Amino acid sequence: MTRQYTRLLTLAFLGSGLAPLVTYAASRYMAYHQKAPGTNWIWAATGTLVGWRSFVLVALVLAATAVVWRLLLWFEQHVEANARKQAEFLASLPLRYVDLAIFGSAALSLFLELAIIRWQATVFEFFAFYKNFSLLACFAGLGLGYALAARKHIALLFTIPMLCWEFLLMVGMRYGLRAEDFQSLNVMPFREQLAMGLPTASRFYYVSQIYFLLTVVFVITAVIFIPVGQLCGALMERREKLRAYGLNLLGSLTGVVLIFAVSAFWTPPFLWFLLVFVGLLLFSIRERPVLVFGIASATLALGVLAWPVNPLWPRIYSPYQVLEFGYDDQGLMIIRAAGHYYQRVHDLSYENRNVDANPVLNSIRNYYELPYRAFGHPHNVAIVGAGTGNDVAAALRSEVAIVDAIEIDPVIQMAGSNAHPEHPYSDPRVHVVINDARSFLRNTDRSYDMVVYGLLDSHTLLSHASSVRLDSFVYTVEGLREARSRLQPHGMISLSFSVLTPELGHKIYLMLQEAFDGRPPICIRATYDGAVIFLASNDASFALPPSVLQNAELTDATPTFADPHLRADVSTDDWPFFYMPKRVYPVSYLVMVGLVLLLAILLVGAFSDTPPRLSHVPFFLLGAGFMLIETKGITELGLTFGNSWQVIGVVIAGIMVMAFLANCVVQRWNVQRIEVCYVLLLGSLLVGWFIAGHGGLPSNWAGRAGTMVLLTCPMFFSGMVFSTLLRSHGEISGIISANLFGAMCGGLLEYNSMYFGFRSLYLVAAGLYLLAFVWDLVRSKSTEQVLRISAQSAP
Repeated sequence: MTRQYTRLLTLAFLGSGLAPLVTYAASRYMAYHQKAPGTNWIWAATGTLVGWRSFVLVALVLAATAVVWRLLLWFEQHVEANARKQAEFLASLPLRYVDLAIFGSAALSLFLELAIIRWQATVFEFFAFYKNFSLLACFAGLGLGYALAARKHIALLFTIPMLCWEFLLMVGMRYGLRAEDFQSLNVMPFREQLAMGLPTASRFYYVSQIYFLLTVVFVITAVIFIPVGQLCGALMERREKLRAYGLNLLGSLTGVVLIFAVSAFWTPPFLWFLLVFVGLLLFSIRERPVLVFGIASATLALGVLAWPVNPLWPRIYSPYQVLEFGYDDQGLMIIRAAGHYYQRVHDLSYENRNVDANPVLNSIRNYYELPYRAFGHPHNVAIVGAGTGNDVAAALRSEVAIVDAIEIDPVIQMAGSNAHPEHPYSDPRVHVVINDARSFLRNTDRSYDMVVYGLLDSHTLLSHASSVRLDSFVYTVEGLREARSRLQPHGMISLSFSVLTPELGHKIYLMLQEAFDGRPPICIRATYDGAVIFLASNDASFALPPSVLQNAELTDATPTFADPHLRADVSTDDWPFFYMPKRVYPVSYLVMVGLVLLLAILLVGAFSDTPPRLSHVPFFLLGAGFMLIETKGITELGLTFGNSWQVIGVVIAGIMVMAFLANCVVQRWNVQRIEVCYVLLLGSLLVGWFIAGHGGLPSNWAGRAGTMVLLTCPMFFSGMVFSTLLRSHGEISGIISANLFGAMCGGLLEYNSMYFGFRSLYLVAAGLYLLAFVWDLVRSKSTEQVLRISAQSAP
């Protein structure tokens, strides 16, 4: 066990040392290609690496790796003794504390998992667009740790220093590289989705160096979680299986609640991981050298997290993302998200004489005020994505009497309230709404002359288990129809978006056309931030006043985006992938799927010397199915009740509660009929699939209650199946391991929704559960037959 772990640590160290060099090589090739576009990438990369400096750097990395390997071998006996004592420490824990320890270890593991997922997304933006990667790395480590729980060695000693190492690597790569070298990492490796602020990788050297970094991070993350999984599994083995599983679920629920609690107060990663380190030290053996080593490693790690990467750009960790605040030459605030430009404040007041004298500022003012000039004199307006207040200020300058300003991120709204020179949020005409825009428009009883969509885009995903972005359900045909339903008979929607491709503009055009019963919108291209303004009115006779287009910076782009030769697919609540102009199968994601599977297989092969048990196959399939219905539940319940962080937190906690209640039911009433549980589970999935195909339930209180029941019943019945099977199969640590690896498979299968839609997840999950039922049924009959034959042949 120790030698295997030592090899993995050495490989992680080697990959960490080579990662900056691979990025450097990619950056040099980018420079070669820009100077000579026909340059062969192999020759350019080789030419970069054969320089004497590169030789020296590679030699230093190899030498350092050899030193690390020798040091690990030198201390191997001490490490092995420590790992053995760690296992003995857990085994000798008084029985009266075991329940609390199971609960605490589960809370620690899930809190650490969610903290890692969130932190990684704040360092490199492409992690924010692929959170499943971080989740799957955590699952791989936890699953392998549970599988190794019966071993007499638990290397919990390495968890804190490996966390520190990951912090050093990622922060060093993000902020230590030269700006020109970092640009090669500043791309999206997936071609199917567009990303605001990030170009899409178009060449092999872009993708390869990102995948290399992801591989290294995957291995380090898995190494971190292997001892944590062992810790949880070893403690659970000391209790009866259903009781241990119930305590594990309660601890997991506590971990979810805790991570959302610290997010609610906008706390930084320093505090998240301080709590993690305290928890890990509580479970460590009580020896001075171990505690000193752990505290020293934790101190270094916290120092890395607390390091102000750029003192001129202070950070706030909102519940959704990390935001950085800076100021331009005029003292106006600029906001960056994950290191990229996001929003900026403008002083466009009529008292500011510089606006009229400055053509750029004048064009920006014309852009913001265009919807109001097009409509005339609206009385009341709802602004979707109010942000720092530029759109709100434009409405007030246009003498709107009532403004509902809807912004989901409280940090952005607070920043605008404090720093906007026109102070729009202090105006008594403005009503601030901190909520998901879709949820507000669906549930409000107000009607408006105009619904104005600001430059609303998201730099993060809805949750760790979904490939849907935070704002995706705002930009669906159903979402636009709900916005239209809040308009007066003469009302109008104004939707502004930074259109990255003609196909994306055509997609918005088609969605508004469908939402307004076939009436096409008017499209106006502005020069500000590449924005296009789409105007769609309830008034069939609406026409754009000629005076609006007298400004040179505003042009009619309707013919461009109405072009029928452009191919685009509209976003719906079933297929809410707004940033995919066309519905295509995510082929580039398959590369990442293959990489994750390969790494997981190699990790299991490196540690496991026994083949997987066939009796664990149903638990693998149950894990995959549960992950799919969890993803479906998060997206659907978020859509029903609002995609704010509070709702998502309640939904994830609710999933844990349903699994816990199912476990309690199986214990209390001694459920034995597994067939009945499977029938109820498959039936609930088919009912959900049928209702989803007919547009779902109404948005009134009865429909929302029905949706909650409809989406949580499969989780409850799945929990009953799991708990019923758990009672009659093997050791619990191996079962949880198979379940986690199944959840990894489910996380990969979730990407099929990017082509087939979320409704298809019902059928995929039903197929997995049906296969689990058939497998367990056939195996049970085979076991009964073997026992019968043995009994007949007995003397």
